[in-house]
Amino acid sequence: MKKSRTKPVAAAAMILGCGLVALFVAYSAEAGREAAFLDRTGAAVIWGLPAAKLVFNVAAAGTVGPLILALFALPPTGKAFSKALVLAGISAVLWTAAAAAISVLTFHSLANLPLFSEGSGSIFVSFLTDVDAGRRSALTVVITAIVALLCFGVQSQRAVAATAVLASTGLLPLALNSHAAGGASHSDSTVSVVMHMVAAAIWIGGLATIVLLQRTLGTDLLAAVRRYSTLALLSFLALAISGVSAGLTGLGTLDGLATQYGLILVVKTALLGVLGVFGALHRKWILTKLESVPSRARTAFAALAVAELAVMAAASGLAAALARTPPPTVSQATPAPVSLRLPGLVDMFTNWKPDALWIFLCAVAAFLYGAGIHRVRNRGGHWPVYRAGLWFTGVALLFLVTNGGLRFYQEFLISAHVTTQMLLIAVVPLLLLPGAPLTLARLAAMPRQDGTIGGEEALSLTLRPVLNATSASYVAAAGLAAVLAALYYTPLLEYSSRTQFGYQAMALLALFSGCLFAASLARPADRGPGSSVAARLATIGAVAALYGVHGWALAQQADQLPDSRRQEWLISVGQPWDQPVLAVVEPAGMAMWVIAAGTLATAAGAVLYRARRRPAPGKGRRVRSSSERAHDLVMSSET
Repeated sequence: MKKSRTKPVAAAAMILGCGLVALFVAYSAEAGREAAFLDRTGAAVIWGLPAAKLVFNVAAAGTVGPLILALFALPPTGKAFSKALVLAGISAVLWTAAAAAISVLTFHSLANLPLFSEGSGSIFVSFLTDVDAGRRSALTVVITAIVALLCFGVQSQRAVAATAVLASTGLLPLALNSHAAGGASHSDSTVSVVMHMVAAAIWIGGLATIVLLQRTLGTDLLAAVRRYSTLALLSFLALAISGVSAGLTGLGTLDGLATQYGLILVVKTALLGVLGVFGALHRKWILTKLESVPSRARTAFAALAVAELAVMAAASGLAAALARTPPPTVSQATPAPVSLRLPGLVDMFTNWKPDALWIFLCAVAAFLYGAGIHRVRNRGGHWPVYRAGLWFTGVALLFLVTNGGLRFYQEFLISAHVTTQMLLIAVVPLLLLPGAPLTLARLAAMPRQDGTIGGEEALSLTLRPVLNATSASYVAAAGLAAVLAALYYTPLLEYSSRTQFGYQAMALLALFSGCLFAASLARPADRGPGSSVAARLATIGAVAALYGVHGWALAQQADQLPDSRRQEWLISVGQPWDQPVLAVVEPAGMAMWVIAAGTLATAAGAVLYRARRRPAPGKGRRVRSSSERAHDLVMSSET
């Protein structure tokens, strides 16, 4: 073997060995229990499933990580970009093989049959077509196979972005097949698990790609490491939040820490802390050395990265074992009934149901906004305090709505469900939009010149085209009407109260449609059709009528009757109390009317106020200095 290949092969063997050892140690006890429990599958299935899951995790990281890194850190015209796609394609082929192996092994585990037993072939086909777990496994194989083909064929950044999104969805079916998907005995933590898997894939796969492409990057290594460091920081935050959320859901109580599941979780958490230390060393030490003495820093970076990958491999082995270890909540009793009464204001602060996705989004929104203000002020600029205050107030309200008492009670009470949606549609956007986040991003972000996608480029490619398409207030109002119809007159109404994915779809739709409508009202006047004051006031009136109709439909339900909507809601989503109906009327329709009236009146007042402050044509005009024009940019609404 050539000397130049000795170190890379040894490093790869060490990393793989760490993952396998961690898997063996963590899963040995559970494997012994499975073998002793009337098992006919044999050791090949008992050990094959977690081993295939480990390969699945590593291959998924080797696919998603290079794709994301190619978009955000590698110039599209360089050799590193093409090689990253090749690495992603090779990993996707391995990912497909691992997904197929998991499909076969899962079938034999559920059917309690040994591998290649007589007659299992026809039963396996039925498993893939008639059983949910089989269909999801087959779907994973199809997705990963398509991703593998795309990786070897795409070249443009848009195609790579689409491939990265498709690759991320390949993690979803396996999460739905796991014990995270919830059931009668334990909570649904599927979103937390998917979020955890995607963040781990970006973190592990991105670092491995940089290590493999270190020589190809050449002088671009510093920029790639710096940009990856930002991705790694976001991934670490997402991993920590989602890991804690999913772990607490699986444990149920602190007594669960004494179980095999709890012990694996504790060790995995400790490894995450070690990885956080590695990340800090990269940001504080490696980046500094790459700037000052790049020739010496390359060796230090490679050594630190290999050590970090070894710890990541061990954590992946623990994750594979954890996926096959039943959580304590499976055997725990049903939770105690909820108090039989409508929640009050105090309950919004005393009852909590943490949501990993919204905790992460709120934390990132607050951090990026604060970082943007810091960067603007460092450049000698100014940012109004009241705008920052409104933004942080809106983020705090968003956090409270998605994690507090409303999040808890919306699963059982239609009034809490309606209040949640109305706060997301009507109230939160009125606080976030005056914070002018896109204007702050324009002032703070540094446009990239090498063709990679940074914050400014991502906004220009995604959000700003949508804002331009819905700039006319009546277009945004039509979108709002469509969203309200979807929220109340489709299966999403019940689905959003039963599952995490349904709730996230509802919350994102409500917040996004509300922000688009608020942004259309906040644009400067006389910018395209529907931007005049009269047109905006007419649109506000039409939306008021829309809310009125929806509120009337809710209020017309006779709550005292057996066929009331409220009783149907409680029966359909599952009530935590014995009585079929509450002794009081749920104010769902009234909640919609009150919130809509207050927010629309505020919006109309803001439109009239801005119209009165706008100078008449030809009056009060003078040549303005550059500093005044910069101030106007800050004070203006989003464009």
